[in-house]
Amino acid sequence: MKKLMLALLLLLSCSLANGQLLWRVSGNGCYESSYLFGTLHLESGEFIDSVPGLALAIESVDVIFGEVEGEDMVSMSTMMQMMKDATAPADSTLDKLLTAEDYELVDAVVKKYLYGFGLKELGVLKPVALTTYLGLMQMQKFYPNSLDPKNLIDVAIQQRGKQLGKRVEGLERVEDQTQALFGAPLREQAKELVDLCRKDDKFADSSRELCEAYRAQDLTALEKIVFDPEVGMDDASMDRMSYDRNRKWMEKIAGTIPVQRVLVAVGAAHLIGEQGLISLLRSRGYTVEPVLTQ
Repeated sequence: MKKLMLALLLLLSCSLANGQLLWRVSGNGCYESSYLFGTLHLESGEFIDSVPGLALAIESVDVIFGEVEGEDMVSMSTMMQMMKDATAPADSTLDKLLTAEDYELVDAVVKKYLYGFGLKELGVLKPVALTTYLGLMQMQKFYPNSLDPKNLIDVAIQQRGKQLGKRVEGLERVEDQTQALFGAPLREQAKELVDLCRKDDKFADSSRELCEAYRAQDLTALEKIVFDPEVGMDDASMDRMSYDRNRKWMEKIAGTIPVQRVLVAVGAAHLIGEQGLISLLRSRGYTVEPVLTQ
């Protein structure tokens, strides 16, 4: 489960890089052109207009699919449910999962990023919740205006679509996301949290590289980071966090693109790999190619 922060929520020539986040889907009975777009969940909505062809794609489609519907993502009930799901059982809090040495290490790193708050205040959280928070804090160094829930790119794409009269739907429920994020065994989560803290500088560098690759719109560089054996995701994590969900999503996507034009805007990690959405669509006979611009 190598570093979910790199899942939260992924250099060639300029012309190729400009097209690597946005992909056109056509052929095999596809109703005109549909599109795939890879997001980085911390990126702001302003980034939409930095991607050549994305605004036009939003205007041209009939339906926009996000991972979940935007209003569900930021609702108070969702926030409360996520806090509940992020809380560890009383017999499995971090003081019970970690050795004294590892507890001290994690406490120091948490305090470093979370303004002096340590495990005394946050030790009731599941390890993966702390891993995610630490990743967010690292990435916020490079996205200083991030974490505005009303202006994150996934929400902004859906909002722009709604303003244009497009139908907007989620490919899954918020409950599906929280299960994927928080569902790994707690001892496995704890091991990954300790690993993150031991390699704090390395993961901070990877966060910077991830942000730079995304801003360069370079899916190839993002894929290299996601699959890096030291800081990326292992096979089990990729299957749970991405591939399992991709396979479920494909039924809805493949059932819609023959009859309507669709924009699928999901985390960029869902596009890559042998069971990424690009490969899954190609395996069904669709042509999937980057939207290239000069």
